[in-house]
Amino acid sequence: TMLRRLTDISSNPRGKWVVILLWIVLAGVVVPLSPMLSEVTDNDSANFLPDGAESTQVQELVDERFPRDTTPAIIVFHNPDGLTESDKRIADDLRAWAASGDAPDAIDATSIVSIYTVPQAAEGLLSEDGTTMTMVIGVAGDTTSDDYLDAIRAIRAEVSSPPDGLSISVSGPGGLILDLISVFEQIDLFLTLVTAVLVLTLLILIYRSPVIAFVPLLTVGWVFVLTGAVAANLSEQFGLLVNGQAQGIMTVLLFGAGTDYCLFIGSRFREELRRTEDKHEAMRATMRSVGGAVASSAGTVLLATLILTFATLRSTAALGPLLSVAIGLMLVAGLTLVPAVLTVLGRAAFWPSRPEFDPDHETDPQAGSSGIWERIASVVVRKPAASLIGSVLLFAVLSLGLLGYQVTYDSISSLPEGTEAREGFEYLREGFPAGESAPVEVYVVLDDDSVALEELAPIDSMTRALVSREGVTAVESVTAPLGTEGPLGVEQVATAVDALPAEIRDAIDSGASPPQGGVPDTDGELEQAIGVYAATRDFVSDDNRVVRFDVILEDSPYAIDQIELIDEFRTFARAAADEAGLSGEVLVGGETATNYDTKRANDADIRVIIPLVLLTIGVVLGVLLRSVVAPVYLLATIVLGYTATLGLSTALFTWVFDFDGVGSAIPLYLFVFSAALGIDYSIYLMARIREETSHGDFREGVRVALTRTGGVITSAGIILAGTFSALMILPLRDLFQLGLAVAIGVLLDTFVVRTVMVPGIVVLLGRWNWWPSQRARQPDVRSRAVSAPAWDGPSQS
Repeated sequence: TMLRRLTDISSNPRGKWVVILLWIVLAGVVVPLSPMLSEVTDNDSANFLPDGAESTQVQELVDERFPRDTTPAIIVFHNPDGLTESDKRIADDLRAWAASGDAPDAIDATSIVSIYTVPQAAEGLLSEDGTTMTMVIGVAGDTTSDDYLDAIRAIRAEVSSPPDGLSISVSGPGGLILDLISVFEQIDLFLTLVTAVLVLTLLILIYRSPVIAFVPLLTVGWVFVLTGAVAANLSEQFGLLVNGQAQGIMTVLLFGAGTDYCLFIGSRFREELRRTEDKHEAMRATMRSVGGAVASSAGTVLLATLILTFATLRSTAALGPLLSVAIGLMLVAGLTLVPAVLTVLGRAAFWPSRPEFDPDHETDPQAGSSGIWERIASVVVRKPAASLIGSVLLFAVLSLGLLGYQVTYDSISSLPEGTEAREGFEYLREGFPAGESAPVEVYVVLDDDSVALEELAPIDSMTRALVSREGVTAVESVTAPLGTEGPLGVEQVATAVDALPAEIRDAIDSGASPPQGGVPDTDGELEQAIGVYAATRDFVSDDNRVVRFDVILEDSPYAIDQIELIDEFRTFARAAADEAGLSGEVLVGGETATNYDTKRANDADIRVIIPLVLLTIGVVLGVLLRSVVAPVYLLATIVLGYTATLGLSTALFTWVFDFDGVGSAIPLYLFVFSAALGIDYSIYLMARIREETSHGDFREGVRVALTRTGGVITSAGIILAGTFSALMILPLRDLFQLGLAVAIGVLLDTFVVRTVMVPGIVVLLGRWNWWPSQRARQPDVRSRAVSAPAWDGPSQS
């Protein structure tokens, strides 16, 4: 077969060098000509929603019709003993700096809102207890650009040394974006180093050899670099969206799965070196034995991750091709590069415990070196029903943790404690209405014959309708730029519009400073009118055809009950616009609406992706095992293991780590990874059981198979769990939770499902495991060969 020819070349005396040379050339050509994956990442959550989502339409509307729109940084001044005049002077100094030529060009001086630029807004900028004050500084440009991020850094540098008692946090959307990007920038190198050190340590402990421990690091590192280059090219050529979180997942998946494949090959190679004197023949037998299992395992993971491409949530869909490329390259490396490198090393790979040639050796050293797996196998085979019932009851108890299951969409709490943006938001939540940190944004796209500033009466009518809705504490709009409870209303706005000459309005509309001379200012009326008019411009598009309303909720905008009300609120907003006489399209966006659209897309993806993954794995298992029965109970163990893992993880997240819920992406990612990676061990175990039970007594065959694969599967499971647990060192809630949950799932799969549950079912069903194949009706009486048999489907391991 093609697989046999491919692996034979890699173990050929000359072929091994050709394979290694080809991989060197491939890396030497692709990597230098490709961009860095970090250069094409996009961490803006709004860009990961489905194209048809209303929040996506809002983002497109803002980009098109509000080109001068800024993304604000909210500077939070907090003194638990009450803000002093000295504290406020520091705030005024910051305002003066931001409006001067010393500040970065990206800072929009006309967008600064403070108690000094807009005295009428003091009530909304200063908390009732006097401990917290805010200042808003708008920063223009793409939020991921260097100019934007440097401007946020400059603001932080300007207030980096506050006096004792005063805390100054640069928070809001600007601070949040900078902190998230800063965390993601650390993921790539830091996570790679930690994962590599962890894998190296575990391999040295397992093999007790420093030489072979470096083989997985060499091959996986090779594939890791190539994957980054290929994925970056895909991102540039086809618009593949990749974020920092996807990079972290790719890293641990590559190291975990890749090391497992190296472990399967290395363990069997050591066994074959004891049987075969020539290292090339030993590797040839090894790959004919386990090459099919490695290909089947990697192929299953590849198909499962590729199914993610069908997700409607673009952040999930982007994972599909990225992870598929990674596993696909690792599969090719596992069938070519790994055996070539090991063949070059030969017995020296296992130094100082070199496996010496012993033609009488028939025992698997990995399993035979310890009697624990033989004892476990004997108990399971002797009491299969009790083993199965006990393991099922254990998983049922663990699944009870789902009673406390709750999803969280709070992006603020996903940041590590002590982060400046999170600290600022926490002060805001303590001193101001909960919804003020992330208003719901309502946009009305007026008909072509309407101009916003000529529609003040209907705009004010809609403002009043929105604020009257239960759960809304305030609304900011053209006619209430400082809020419905603020000092500015429709009369003051109308007066300001009428009082300003056209040249001043045009200057403010264009973002320029209003002309200073030529217009008399009686008792400061002109200055006040300029301030009022400038405040209204935040709520009107440049072409005066789109009006924005900021709806501030009483409760947290990230609360699940508020998120679930968005659909109802969208219907209400459209009705309010009709009743107010504002004819045009009405769109609702903002953080709460974005989270609603994310939840809706994520729920739809769960309903589609999970059944597709199960169906795919079931078909693959049916083809490989040539059975209808075995895939059914193996899929049942996947589902049961998943509920137990999610239940235990939920309990730990809630009661041990004190998280406010489970990250929204965790359930789907956990299922895909635990199912796809766990099935590797099913394939490896079932292939060996099928081989061993072909020689006579069925129970004895299961016992031998479990004994001889126990050590390898356990070692592989520990390494895979260890690599995913490396995600727990990262200061992001969702990656921490994913790392812990997948590690728990892999360990439960390794020590319970593949060790107790599956063997128990196999013994109880006997040869019905292979129905409807011939083996279900009569045993295969082929004699056992001393050397490794050729791969003939999964019947040979």
